Amino acid sequence: MISFRHHVAAVTGMDDFDEEAVLARIHLAADDILLLSGSLVDGSGTPSSDFDFCVIARTRDERFHRDTFPRDRHMRYYTSGDRVKASFDYLPHSLLGVDVEYWTAEEVSAMLAAHDRLYAQMRGRARKSSGFAASAVDFRVLSRLTYAVPLTGAAAFAELAAAVRPGRIAYTAFRAAVGSYPDFRDLAGMWAQGDHESALVAARKLGVDTFRGLTHVHGNTNRNPKYLGRFLTRLPVPAELTDRFRTLNAYGIGAGADAGEAVLEWLDLIDLAFGEIRAAREKAEAFVGRADFLDLLRGELHESMAWNAEISNEYCFRAREAEPDLPSLRELLAAMTAREAAPHHLPLRQWAEGRAAPAGENNKSA
Repeated sequence: MISFRHHVAAVTGMDDFDEEAVLARIHLAADDILLLSGSLVDGSGTPSSDFDFCVIARTRDERFHRDTFPRDRHMRYYTSGDRVKASFDYLPHSLLGVDVEYWTAEEVSAMLAAHDRLYAQMRGRARKSSGFAASAVDFRVLSRLTYAVPLTGAAAFAELAAAVRPGRIAYTAFRAAVGSYPDFRDLAGMWAQGDHESALVAARKLGVDTFRGLTHVHGNTNRNPKYLGRFLTRLPVPAELTDRFRTLNAYGIGAGADAGEAVLEWLDLIDLAFGEIRAAREKAEAFVGRADFLDLLRGELHESMAWNAEISNEYCFRAREAEPDLPSLRELLAAMTAREAAPHHLPLRQWAEGRAAPAGENNKSA
């Protein structure tokens, strides 16, 4: 019988389980690749986590179709049209569940190829991107492929996994997390109105996104924010930084506390996180280097964006993930509230000289 117990990380309070009873819920075929992954493997699990399995079959068979899926033992199964994608069942007398996804080798290969295209696209832009949403890339599956344990078909999985590039997956996850100037601009607008409570909500979101990016620049491929605090504790960054984030994110500021001061505390924390991002991204091979990143900023100038305080502040915000010695976010917030440009050393006017593009053309210059 397949044994996987020794691959499960120690979890305080976890119920005992019968391996045979777990495996019976998978409906494994003889030539399948069976992978074990998820939070119970990466060490972030709880007593109510699932055993996350992925079945990679050679071709689609009866398990992939609604009418022929062997669902007699399953509480529920998930479909897209006729296509069965996953099934889930609880273990009796336990908080644990068994979650199984069904893919073919061809589908996984196609997803990896789609991610290669997405990575190339995201290396060509400096702003936060949601391009993954339309890219046929399932980040959750890709992340699990980076640390999954093959319980069967190890040789076939090794061949398939040769196309898995964790650093690139971490980069696309990073690019989808950090750098949202519109979020900061919304925060500044709320601040200018004196609506500090709404600004605090926006600051918290910006902080979570930035700290997610910090984990990605250190190689984390998991985009799920519910484990963010646990992932942060594993990073080679000052414990004071992660402790401050976890306290502020989990407990907030408390009843009767000053929301405006909390906004500023978040901004200070985000500045520190960007400092750690700058230090780590230069060592990450799959990441765009500082000079190339600034070139991307230069390439995204648009003739319809006249040089004013707003565009100057936008690039001041966006450049901080790679460029040191820029005004703090407190200073940038104060400048935007006063409708002024925060002073910085970026040569934005020089970048814009001689560059033009038709208005509305993907916000890119010629």
